[in-house]
Amino acid sequence: MSPSRSTRFISLAILAIILLGTASRLVPRSGTLNSGIFYDPNAPTFVLQRDALDSRKIPFVGHSTDKPFGSYLQQTMSFAPFQKLFEAINATVGTLQSRSEAHVTVITPPEFDRVLKPAGIGIEEIERIALESNIQNARLKPVCIGRFNGALPNPVADLDKGNFLLYSLIVADVHGDLLGIRRKIFKLYREKGGEGALFQPEGFWPHVTIGFDRRDLFIEDGIYKGSNYCYAPIRLAK
Repeated sequence: MSPSRSTRFISLAILAIILLGTASRLVPRSGTLNSGIFYDPNAPTFVLQRDALDSRKIPFVGHSTDKPFGSYLQQTMSFAPFQKLFEAINATVGTLQSRSEAHVTVITPPEFDRVLKPAGIGIEEIERIALESNIQNARLKPVCIGRFNGALPNPVADLDKGNFLLYSLIVADVHGDLLGIRRKIFKLYREKGGEGALFQPEGFWPHVTIGFDRRDLFIEDGIYKGSNYCYAPIRLAK
């Protein structure tokens, strides 16, 4: 091979490596490779403060009440970075309401009221397990912005009819910290004679609700908030 052809070959090889490296960092607008995540092709990329999911310095907040569906377990987050995310999302919509706080629900109100409480488990026992497991140190990573924009599949009342709009930050319990807490609660539940078929520790889709137009939506409404719910990519920044 002549020197000129050899130089040309090397240059082309270097260019190919650069292009492959660049392509590997790109996320297709229709979804991500080998992930099962699909984004709306017209959705913008939203930005989240890099330490938004670091709750180690945030005090634990308990939720215990005698009122129906008022007791549950959460990992509490600082609201400030999520307020910025809410404002960015609402700038594209204009009709959202904010909860003015941020958390990841670990045990839902229906799980407590309908399953755990009837088995003789108090919310204090659940919170003790969570605190002993350092719930505020649970390690989470953002996955995407989830969105539901449509009608509920089986509205049970007139108030449930019509269109709903809901946005959440979907997160991954990458080290199983929160799932580990749910499994410990399940162990206590079975020790107290609870029926195993009624509580599934792995039936858990961690997320932070960002905003909604009418109300939040739940599994009981037919809404699942896993990667299936992804609408837009999320990018971390300082």
